[in-house]
Amino acid sequence: MSAPTDTTTGAEPDQTDLDAAELEAITRKFGNPRTTIWLVLVAAIGGYIMMMGMGTALQLRLSVINEELATLVFSRATSLSALLMLVVVPIVGALSDRTLSRFGRRRPWIVGGYLVALLSFFVIGNTTSSVVIIAAYIIGIASAQAGFNAYSVIPVEGVPGNMRGRIMGVMGLCGALAMSAGAYIAGALVDISTVLLMTVPPVLAIICALPLLVLYKDPRHDREEIPQGGTLDMFAHMFVNPVKHPNFGLVWLSRFLAGAGMAAFLSFFVLYLIIRLHMTPSDAGAMAGRLSLMSAPVSILVFTGSGWISDKLGMLRPLVALAAVIMSVGLVVAATSTTITGFTIAWMIFAIGQPMYLTVDLALCAKVLPNEADAGKDMAVFGLALNLGNVLVPAIAPTLLGPASDNYPLLWGVAAVLCVVGALLMPLVRGVK
Repeated sequence: MSAPTDTTTGAEPDQTDLDAAELEAITRKFGNPRTTIWLVLVAAIGGYIMMMGMGTALQLRLSVINEELATLVFSRATSLSALLMLVVVPIVGALSDRTLSRFGRRRPWIVGGYLVALLSFFVIGNTTSSVVIIAAYIIGIASAQAGFNAYSVIPVEGVPGNMRGRIMGVMGLCGALAMSAGAYIAGALVDISTVLLMTVPPVLAIICALPLLVLYKDPRHDREEIPQGGTLDMFAHMFVNPVKHPNFGLVWLSRFLAGAGMAAFLSFFVLYLIIRLHMTPSDAGAMAGRLSLMSAPVSILVFTGSGWISDKLGMLRPLVALAAVIMSVGLVVAATSTTITGFTIAWMIFAIGQPMYLTVDLALCAKVLPNEADAGKDMAVFGLALNLGNVLVPAIAPTLLGPASDNYPLLWGVAAVLCVVGALLMPLVRGVK
């Protein structure tokens, strides 16, 4: 969405004119962006509690059932679910781009994904069968991710580019606070009710999404406005060609490497507290909440500061690279720690790098999208960069951790190397600061 060239003077419009034209076009189609921002942020609170809290809830649920098998079952559940998401999420993104419903393109997929997730997690809270838990988690988290990805397209298409850095920063802040809230909720409910442990996060996601679902102007699109072609054409263009769009490919690869580092740290730290530091499941859940709460003020500063810098200075690549390096330092400290004090220091370092990365990385993804009409599908493909890490890391982690499931120096050392490699890719991205 850009203003046309001034043909009377031959001069190119300045950035202010371009921003004003984009604002006008988005307001006409999707409603007032400032209203959209508030609706998106409210939905982010519950959505992030679900997406970032279910892993902790599942670890605690499995530890209550059988601590010795918890790591193996958790790894299988998370790796298989992420593998399914590799297929489901881009398909749902492409289908949402092509949805002609009178309820809009994104709304039906958010509602459907969240409701299926709630039902699946309810099943986990009512069974002790590892097979049933794995199957229900695969369906539930894939559905939740599909709904969340449909939601995450809204700040891309309904908010002007010069506002996205700040909203992504606040969304990331919601994610950091949601991690703390999710850990506290899980720690508080693990000894009270396994059903509530598994269902409160998706219920909160649905409640927080209600204002967005009701008030956001998610317009019905005509056939001329959606990506053209039939089902076969949709599948043929499901993924972006990295040779034709090298910036997209490089940013995707960097995101995958950093995402693998995040998955190695955040998916296994509760089990680290239980197995390596010998905490009970309830104590580990409470400690996870305290760690998240301790890092929240730092995350607030990093999210808001990095979002402001990226908007004001247009700096994206250097901040993404710096964030990846900081995460690698946190992983190295965690890999060498043997006490809760050492791990707390590692957590605080990681709490600087991760929010910075998630804030600026999303803005960078939006900058390198090949085609606005395919925004839902392409953002879903970017989401796969993180999900693929969630496939490979849990699958490889049991081997790296060893027979006793306690070789965290190796697991987190490898994760640190991946983050550094991701940072080294940033100078290769062209045309973006």
